[in-house]
Amino acid sequence: MNLEKLAFDRATMRLIDVDGRLHVKVSNISKAAVNPYYGREIPNSEALGLEPERIYQLLRDPKEMALAVATFNNIPLLNKHIPVSAEKPQKESVVGSTGTDATFSDPYLTNSLVIWDAEAIAGINTNEQRELSSAYRYVADMTPGVYEGVPYDGRMTEIVGNHVALVPVGRAGADVVVSDSLPEELHPMKKSQAAAARAALGAHLQPQLAQDGALPAFRALFSKPTTVKKLAEDAAKAFPEAKLDVAALGKVLQFALDEAEEKDPKDKPAEDEDDDKDEDKKDKPAEDKDDEDDDKQAADEDDEKDDKVDRKAMDSALKAVERNTIKRMNDIRAAEEEVRPLIGAVVAQDSAEAVYKLALDAAGVDVTGVHPSAYRALVRMHANTATAKPALRFALDAKADEDFATRFPTAGKLKKGY
Repeated sequence: MNLEKLAFDRATMRLIDVDGRLHVKVSNISKAAVNPYYGREIPNSEALGLEPERIYQLLRDPKEMALAVATFNNIPLLNKHIPVSAEKPQKESVVGSTGTDATFSDPYLTNSLVIWDAEAIAGINTNEQRELSSAYRYVADMTPGVYEGVPYDGRMTEIVGNHVALVPVGRAGADVVVSDSLPEELHPMKKSQAAAARAALGAHLQPQLAQDGALPAFRALFSKPTTVKKLAEDAAKAFPEAKLDVAALGKVLQFALDEAEEKDPKDKPAEDEDDDKDEDKKDKPAEDKDDEDDDKQAADEDDEKDDKVDRKAMDSALKAVERNTIKRMNDIRAAEEEVRPLIGAVVAQDSAEAVYKLALDAAGVDVTGVHPSAYRALVRMHANTATAKPALRFALDAKADEDFATRFPTAGKLKKGY
């Protein structure tokens, strides 16, 4: 999905043998990442003083995963998560096995797979049970830290693989799936997507692209297989004077690609035109000048069509970026107004969620384990509680006095002692 050009064997990584078994040459089975776990899920949680219902962010440490590679060879593939052992092999749930060639290349742990259960194979083919979730023993080291900008409460160490399960949704993410021809991030860009990526990046680099010699460097970014993340990183290196925010640029590029995909789902993948031309030169016999002129004219027409696609995609990408930016700013302004009664004016926050969290932190509201999408509701609830005023007793007393005077107008003339 995130490549303009590809150089790979297009043969699928899946193979069905004569007996119907599904063989997968290489598949991601786990990933180094920070993920949430309840305290009750963490080994030795009581001794570690962990709260059973609190959510802790744990890092699957890439160094520990690299050390554990061999333990993920020849382990069962199950249709659900159940601990397995020689004493309890859980035969009714075993649908396959991992291979013998596990490797770790940050951030992915990969291995070959074989699935011999027809129902499980059907679940994979229909995407109902396509994600993979590895199960393993580990020792939790609850020393907090930060991994690639993401804070964590502890690390998984001494990892030992037990089994891999086919699940509808895995904790490691949608990129840990039973592989087909390529991982999703290496699917070829369609022409409209390639143009959208160039347009979105070009919009960020407009001042720099006006300089001499900038265009070749810009084109070079799209000259080889890449991903959205790497494209953003390479652009930041190629144009340091632009001071690009790599994370923000990556989101913009992905947004442009997704929108181009939705608008033109039948568009064909972009081809490596340079490679095609080289192959033509090798295989094509000598032709006369008229044929060459015809080819040149056809090529010019193709270029003109591509330019039209580029212009259309660029307009679409720029409008999408503009809409996204306007919505984000409006959300921030709305959030600032909502929290004003609680903490006054707020400045220098880059998202509405950040504004709401600032207000909740100031109010002493614990948002541990709460998804940012719920912050607004918590702010509103707290604001209603904070601004609610109790009924005033003196108002009732005043009303009672008034009623007494109305009912007994001559009471004030009475003299004491009678």
